[in-house]
Amino acid sequence: MLTTRLLVGSAILLLALPVLAGKVYQWKDAKGVTHYSDAPPKGQQGVKNRELSDGPASATADAAKPAEAPNCVTARKNLAQLKSEGPVGLDADGDGKLDKEMTPDERSQQVRQTEMMLKTYCDKPAAGP
Repeated sequence: MLTTRLLVGSAILLLALPVLAGKVYQWKDAKGVTHYSDAPPKGQQGVKNRELSDGPASATADAAKPAEAPNCVTARKNLAQLKSEGPVGLDADGDGKLDKEMTPDERSQQVRQTEMMLKTYCDKPAAGP
């Protein structure tokens, strides 16, 4: 009985996979929290439209751009955020929620640490500001 339910449930999930392909909208609220939705929010600035596909990524796009190490990609994104004009939050207790905004000194120290990570994890140096 349990096996039958599991098989039926798996079949339904497999049939629903094509439904997952479509548009997704991404934005950050006033507190810097990233949100995702299938419809754009009304009156929200900085909404990015993401196109999702249930198929494999294009082979030509993969061939044209060599893959970077995940740590390198993360370090580059972090450095861009740290060097941006917007506020940068700090999760001091590691619970996944922002506890406070970084001070200029904390931000400068984090920029230096992130630049060291780029030297460690990336093959080529980061692009200038």
